[in-house]
Amino acid sequence: MDLSKKLHAASIIAGVFVFTFLTVFLVIFLTQPAHSTPSNYVSVVNGMDIALGPPPNSTNIPLDTAITVDALASASLNDLRITPEVPIARVYSEVSGPLSYQQTFYPAQLLKPATSYTVSVTIVNVPVSWSFTTTSEPYQPTISFYLATYVLWIAFSTATAATLLVGLAIWYRKKRVNEPPKSPYA
Repeated sequence: MDLSKKLHAASIIAGVFVFTFLTVFLVIFLTQPAHSTPSNYVSVVNGMDIALGPPPNSTNIPLDTAITVDALASASLNDLRITPEVPIARVYSEVSGPLSYQQTFYPAQLLKPATSYTVSVTIVNVPVSWSFTTTSEPYQPTISFYLATYVLWIAFSTATAATLLVGLAIWYRKKRVNEPPKSPYA
């Protein structure tokens, strides 16, 4: 096999890996949440509607819940505090309406069972605070949790398997092309 054919085969194999990895990763990442999304409660603060999640004074909140604050896009959101303390792994902001955006705070670990949490945040220099209580039930992970948690390994494994299959198909085709034709009289 000459160099151009080898480069062509290598580019096909690399392309299959990249395409498969990105496709699997993005499908899982964009569709499978690792956290529960809480329902929201709309509160009026200084004449501004603010959606808070989990709702104030709610109970039986899942241990994997995220915390959300949805307010006007011009509102500055500062100083999120959760008591007892919960480390935040990441914050995701998204447009939720024509003039509003939602910030979602993802805890770095599961919340504690049967625990009352108080969330405090400053929105447009106005302190806002609410509480919720988690469920006493032990955490039962769903398939979404596992997919979201292991998305890199799933994408890598799938891309590796697809790449091996394509590589084997290329090798088999090359082997069949290079074999001398069989005589029908042999």
